[in-house]
Amino acid sequence: MGDSEPGGMVVHSLAPSRRRERRLLRRRAAALLPLGWIVPWMVLPAVAQEPAATGRSWPISRGDAALTGTSPARLPERPALRWSVPLGDRLVASPVIHDGRVFAAALDGTVSARRLADGTEIWTVRIEDGVEASPLLFRGRLFVGDLGGRLHALDAATGATRWVYTTDGRILGGANAWAGETPLLLVGSYDHRLHAIDPETGRRVWVYETENYVHGIPAVADGRALVGGCDETVHVVRLRDGEAQARIEAGAYVAASPAVRDGFAAVGHYHGEVLGIDLGAAAIRWRFAPETPDGAAPAFYAAPALTATRVLAGARDGRLYALARDDGALLWQFEARRDIDSPPVVARDRVVFGSRDGRLYLLRFDDGAQLWSHLVGSPIVAAPAVVDGWIVAAAADGALYAFGEPE
Repeated sequence: MGDSEPGGMVVHSLAPSRRRERRLLRRRAAALLPLGWIVPWMVLPAVAQEPAATGRSWPISRGDAALTGTSPARLPERPALRWSVPLGDRLVASPVIHDGRVFAAALDGTVSARRLADGTEIWTVRIEDGVEASPLLFRGRLFVGDLGGRLHALDAATGATRWVYTTDGRILGGANAWAGETPLLLVGSYDHRLHAIDPETGRRVWVYETENYVHGIPAVADGRALVGGCDETVHVVRLRDGEAQARIEAGAYVAASPAVRDGFAAVGHYHGEVLGIDLGAAAIRWRFAPETPDGAAPAFYAAPALTATRVLAGARDGRLYALARDDGALLWQFEARRDIDSPPVVARDRVVFGSRDGRLYLLRFDDGAQLWSHLVGSPIVAAPAVVDGWIVAAAADGALYAFGEPE
């Protein structure tokens, strides 16, 4: 497989699952802690919502419906490769996890459920067209988009097909869900549309038209969906009826999925910028463009992670950038050996992501110091999935790699 580089210990904070409990805990902690102490509240999930990351679940490639890329999970202190299994052709879609099961989809159309503990197969099915879109777990079903433009609803327990919805273009970004009064599935397509679908029946509810390909996953927050695309625009769409609320010009192709938190959104684009967007004003608050020796702007293809204080964005110059959420100021940067298309995941005070150099990296959230890495030997372009005690990564060699505490 490769080599592992261990790092040091980190201090974890508590992660209450309910908003009221979290507020109470923060007030008590604030009263007890001396001035100047820093507690990493900023890496907890923004709100309790569905789908949402927990210590036992990572139901969507960015953890939650708002696509923040954050989790309350406690990662292994000393990650060790516990198992790896080949699934099929290249894996570019992110795995998802729930209740001791891992679900993954391969470029050749293989979709499989595995036991998290040891990688044992639970079920495997084959979708006729290949899969690049990351799957979604929502209310007992696994939703998988394919390169033929179809969204498949599979029974998460058995893999049986419940329904298939057809768009007029490829699906590359994966589906998201809104657990509103009338729940919806949302998926973008290369038919230039954002589709809203009834998750029970697979029937179309509404369609929102853009002017070019919709590549990423739509973010869902506060009754709105945010989606970028190749029309160089970030669209804000009201979920109850599919009406446009705002169109924000990005200035370049937006291949990455946006992240949303507390009325603020972050997204990168192809011409080398990360944008901080004030959703209340429907305006760009700040732009960050990294300084490079040759002046070339690296594409931001990976979705960012968004916490209460920071934006973390990987770029095709091989660097992960940590930016202040308020003004986009550069706080630190970490350099991998090749492009970073794997979206970063923040779990408490750690950051985990992959690179095209074939490594999985674990950094300290506070300052970007490397704590550990593992060479799988094949590019990692998908976001890792995390739950308590586990990190699962998909690689271009078609295999899943699961890391836990040493046996």
